[in-house]
Amino acid sequence: MAEAISIVRGATATPSPARAVATAADLAWERYQEQAAIAYRAGDPITPSRLWSSALDIAEKHFGRGDPRLASSLTNHALVMRRRRHDYQAQKLLREALTVWDDSWRWIHLMTPDRTARGTRRSDRLEIYGRDARAWFKALAQQGRAATIALKHRDALPARGLEQWFAIKPKRMSDLRRLLGAVLLIAPKPRA
Repeated sequence: MAEAISIVRGATATPSPARAVATAADLAWERYQEQAAIAYRAGDPITPSRLWSSALDIAEKHFGRGDPRLASSLTNHALVMRRRRHDYQAQKLLREALTVWDDSWRWIHLMTPDRTARGTRRSDRLEIYGRDARAWFKALAQQGRAATIALKHRDALPARGLEQWFAIKPKRMSDLRRLLGAVLLIAPKPRA
C-alpha cells in the first residue's frame, strides 16, 4: 500500500522549480531552433542570427557541457559569425562544437526513457533500449558531428533535416526528443 501511494504521489506531484526551469529551457531552445531553421531556409538574413544567439544563450546556461544541443547551438551560431564575416570566430565555434559532439557520448549513455503513463520510471539507464537502439543513438550523434564538419569545410548539408524533425518529433519532452532536435535542427540547406 505504501508503495502504491508513493507511485501516485510521484505521478501527481507538482514538478520542482528546478525541473520547471529545465523544461522551460528545453522548450524555449527547441522553439528558437525551429523558428531560426525555418527563417534560414527561407533566406532571411536577420531573424536566424537573433534566434540562434538566443538558443546558444539557453544552451550555455542550462545544458551540460556534453549536451548535443550545445553542440548544435554552437554550430548554428558559427553560421551567424560566418555570415557576419567573422571567420576566425566561426572556426573557433565549430571546433568547440566538435569537442562537445565528441563529449556527448556521456550524455547519450545517461539517456533515460520517457516516463510511463503511471508516472513510474522504467530502467534509468540505456540498457533497456538494447544494442540496436544504442547504436542508433550513437549514429544520430555522429550525424550531428558530420553536419558540423560539413559546415566547417563549407560543404552542403542535407536539405531534409527540418522536414524529418517535424515528421518524427516525439510529442513528449524526453532525452530522445532532445537528441533528435540537436541533430535535425542544425541549419538546413537554404532553398534555391
